Amino acid sequence: MNMESEKETKKRLLECAMKEFSEKGYMKASLRNICKEAGVTTGALYFFFKDKEDLFGNLVAEPVMGLNKIIEDHFTEEINATNKLSGSDISVAALAKAEGFDDDMAIARLVIKYLFEYKEAFNLILTKSQGSVYENLPDQMVEKVEAHYTNMYVAMKGYKSKKELTKEDRFIIHWMSHDQIDIFIHIVTHCKNARDGEKQMKNMIAYMVGGWFGVINNK
Repeated sequence: MNMESEKETKKRLLECAMKEFSEKGYMKASLRNICKEAGVTTGALYFFFKDKEDLFGNLVAEPVMGLNKIIEDHFTEEINATNKLSGSDISVAALAKAEGFDDDMAIARLVIKYLFEYKEAFNLILTKSQGSVYENLPDQMVEKVEAHYTNMYVAMKGYKSKKELTKEDRFIIHWMSHDQIDIFIHIVTHCKNARDGEKQMKNMIAYMVGGWFGVINNK
């Protein structure tokens, strides 16, 4: 195959794989069926992909990396803004003025837009990835959020270190982390498009921010 035909063949295989995985899920998807739909031999498939896992990864890995980048950049801005404030300044009003805290809705819009831009890939992960290395991605995202929330919580509560966190503190941080990921999952699986998701997100942002400060200010 020349370079152009290789490119077209790989593209066709990925399109057929997306259809097969979307209809049957990772575990029941057949590489033979994918090749048949693409009009190529199984040898051609293995020329481009190591195995089923590699093929699935080619459909979802890049969107996941992009999402991680958006989240990590926001977390960096947020923790930097928190660290600029003293314990006595930790309030809704103070944080609203701090760099990184006046754009919660803007970041939410960015995430929603990204999720819908790669909706097929994220739907695969959320509903069809059982048996693949991506089936635990939501839990991995919760862990990422929880690590960030823990640092935020320590700073905003005025604790000297994580050692001061109580059992109750750790419990609520874990729950809030799950809640945030569940909100975005709910939007991408229940809203028709990004515009619809953004409309729903306004109330969810109010809920998340209000809940967070309710916990922080709770004595």
